Amino acid sequence: MIGALSMSEIKMIASDLDSTFFNDQKHYHKTHFADVLDKITLQGGYFVVATGRDVDSVDPFFKSFAGRYDLVADNGAVVRTADGEILQMVGLDVVDVTDIMAVVNEMPFKPLHGAVFTGAETAFMLQSQARLNLLHKARMKKVHDNLQFIDFVDQIHEPILKVTVTYETEKTQEFIDLARVRLGSRAHVTTSGYGSVDIVAPNINKANGLQVLASHYGLKLNENLVAFGDGLNDAEMLNAAAYPFAMINGDESLKALYPAAVDDNNHDGVLKTVDTLL
Repeated sequence: MIGALSMSEIKMIASDLDSTFFNDQKHYHKTHFADVLDKITLQGGYFVVATGRDVDSVDPFFKSFAGRYDLVADNGAVVRTADGEILQMVGLDVVDVTDIMAVVNEMPFKPLHGAVFTGAETAFMLQSQARLNLLHKARMKKVHDNLQFIDFVDQIHEPILKVTVTYETEKTQEFIDLARVRLGSRAHVTTSGYGSVDIVAPNINKANGLQVLASHYGLKLNENLVAFGDGLNDAEMLNAAAYPFAMINGDESLKALYPAAVDDNNHDGVLKTVDTLL
């Protein structure tokens, strides 16, 4: 498959971050990445960070590459061009977020730590849930300089781009199943694995965000996109891509469907695969 590619076809490279582009220590090879950026830019293409992370937790990792990468954040809820233009920002309704928390409270087991509500400008946690895991609370305060603690969801007065809640891995699917039944078409419930569940607006996913970018640049996902992912929240993106690659260390269901990257996330698998393409 790799040998059949034409350089002129590849105009967009999209990669998930955690366990895909990042190694297990959340690092990546910056010199190698700079070389890849030079190559894709030279042929009139774009590199896209496509992640479940929010904008504030992505940009610090790429300070030295500011203005050189496009961003699909919050599993597609936010789409930003390399030059900073926001092409999409889609949030959940407060009533649906209230129902999400009702599902959390109905479960016969507690989440590992409190849900985080990613707003357009601010991140929020419920005071009651913040007490579940004080270490996580402290970590979130470092990640989100503007983290606010609230008593009720209806105190949020800005778009809620994403709700993230984490369970023990073996209990994740039970929560996902119930949330999908309760919310129906009002939200999209997905997981990146490792117990983390993201809930975003209906029909929002990484493929949707990449389609927004592709339309902006006059490209087609099924002709021009190379995509890399490891988790189930990457499924739509890989399915839409002309050239999808599942990480060797990724979810078994993805590896059964798509060609494997040439190496795992701890050995620059994404960048090495791109080298073979460009």
